[in-house]
Amino acid sequence: MSAFALTLSSCRSDDATSSSSDVPQKPSTGDGFMYVLCEGNMGSNKCQLDLLNTASFEYTQNIYPIANPSVVKELGDVGNDIKIYGSKLWIVVNCSNKVEVCDARTCVRKGQMNIPNCRYLAFDGGYAYVSSYVGPVQIDANAQIGRVYKVDTLTLEIVGQVEVGYQPEELAVVGNKLYVANSGGYLVPNYDKTVSIINLDTFTEEKKVDVAINLHRLQADKYGQVWVSSRGDYSTTPSRLYWMKDGIVGGSIDVPVSSMCIVGDSLYYIGTAWSNQTQKNTVKMGLVNVRTHEEIQTNLFNSSEARSMTLPYGIIVHPEAKDFYLMDAKNYVSSGSLLHFFADGTFDRKWTTGDIPSRAVFVRSSSLDPHNYVPRTGGTSAFIFAVDEYVPAPGQFVNTMPQYEDGDDAAAMAKKCTNLLANNNGGVVTLGGYGGYITFHFDHSVKNVPGEYDLLINGNANASSAEAGIVMVSQDTNNNGLPDDEWYELSGSADVDSVGKVIYGYQCTYTYTPMSNIPWSDNMNNSGTVDRNTFHAQEYFPLWLKNKGTLTFFGTRLPNNAHDTSGSGTYWVLDALRYGYADNKPNTDIEANSFKIDWAVDPVTRTPVSLQYVDFVRVYTALNQKAGWLGETSTEISGAKDLHQE
Repeated sequence: MSAFALTLSSCRSDDATSSSSDVPQKPSTGDGFMYVLCEGNMGSNKCQLDLLNTASFEYTQNIYPIANPSVVKELGDVGNDIKIYGSKLWIVVNCSNKVEVCDARTCVRKGQMNIPNCRYLAFDGGYAYVSSYVGPVQIDANAQIGRVYKVDTLTLEIVGQVEVGYQPEELAVVGNKLYVANSGGYLVPNYDKTVSIINLDTFTEEKKVDVAINLHRLQADKYGQVWVSSRGDYSTTPSRLYWMKDGIVGGSIDVPVSSMCIVGDSLYYIGTAWSNQTQKNTVKMGLVNVRTHEEIQTNLFNSSEARSMTLPYGIIVHPEAKDFYLMDAKNYVSSGSLLHFFADGTFDRKWTTGDIPSRAVFVRSSSLDPHNYVPRTGGTSAFIFAVDEYVPAPGQFVNTMPQYEDGDDAAAMAKKCTNLLANNNGGVVTLGGYGGYITFHFDHSVKNVPGEYDLLINGNANASSAEAGIVMVSQDTNNNGLPDDEWYELSGSADVDSVGKVIYGYQCTYTYTPMSNIPWSDNMNNSGTVDRNTFHAQEYFPLWLKNKGTLTFFGTRLPNNAHDTSGSGTYWVLDALRYGYADNKPNTDIEANSFKIDWAVDPVTRTPVSLQYVDFVRVYTALNQKAGWLGETSTEISGAKDLHQE
């Protein structure tokens, strides 16, 4: 069930209200949806994700457990940030020390990264950057210095980290620089006052720039300027908003900013500044022109509904329609409110939310609609252009095909695969045991010509050694150039010839045991090992992934095809299937190694899928067996070709 469908089966909030009948009764954001992240009071384990359908007004509280019923403790303790990158929804859960990644359509969990005291997100070039306090949640004059973690958005692997200032908060990318606001909040009264500037090419901190104490919000505008807020010291030094360009502070504006949203030339802000002297909050809402650096006089926030909010806590503005939503945290320990206003500031309606609504993100349904897909044209080569992902399962050729070297990460190994396979170079890449995979693309979208073979994929099979790999395809429906959309399986002959023997929905997990047999277990209560042998002395677990501890693969498992024809274990034969699998028959058999996009099926429901083009191809080892002295069965790939490209 999609996240959008979830709203249709839920009840609308009882206290949803609207203004007088002469106001249009429809938010102008149109065809989309909006996720609302509710922090939940610290220690209450009540982080909650709500969903608003901005066309039908349906508001659904706490959709995460609906989409993920088996996840214990749901999202966890204190939701701190939420963003969408590609087709994935990213959620930072601060005190639970994790970043959750879900499908943006369905809210179904795709993965999780454990990052200590994580705070905020930024994205660039296929990587997520996560700020982290690192140390425990406590005021401490000896608190640890903060870090930014670099995460590969495809593999969800942490691939780097760099120290910044103390208790880093929001961060933003401008060009090849990452700006990070350092608060020093745990060092009170000796706050940090710097913005760290990280060079993304080297992922090192170039310098720190003094701005003001206790920095918090940080966003970039279309002019390459960075806007950063200071919370002050809650006493003699007030909250203030600063701007900087090319690492130089340009000036400041005397406004408190606890939440802001930049759209075009306008910086919308709400400020709730606490004073220890008066024991009161000072609330202000307004606009700043980012081009002129001037505060704008506006009536946007003058409605009685806006002014009567108990504790304005978050703001989000639609980038096109300019209508906006305000979030009211009220008393921090009970349900909050989400209020919608038209672009002219007219109040429209409100909904009851979870505790402490603070962040939100728009999801245009049209942006996730495959009908908006635009194929890539103009390519000049029939062969693989680049490898996007290389995630082998353990095996006797892993770390040698291609060769792993100390310091290699996932990106480096994918590049080595590209060097072996691109442009018909003729190299060979091993995928290891069951589930190990490689993802690649051409310099254009591959067209589905009905009734014809569309793709050729070569391996290294011979007449008695078929190590069948399943082929999957994907369209870049969100047009971001990354293989993060829906995947479909090309159905092969086993679906017809081996009914009842093929295992769908198979899962296998391998555990890193250095220089030893690699144990595995599956979701059918089976277990075994990938055994070391005398022919290959290197580590069998992919070394650039060893820090994960385990590797889990999902997919279809083909029936075992290995048998000993000698009766004494000396001569093993792996029988080929009729059609539809990589590394299944010798490369000289062109038709046997060719594939039709027409064969695409949903891997779960097994229903046919109609695809006019595909952008990414994935191959994974589909057998989980040992063949005596030959060892584990592992698919190998030696190239691929678009059969319609001259």
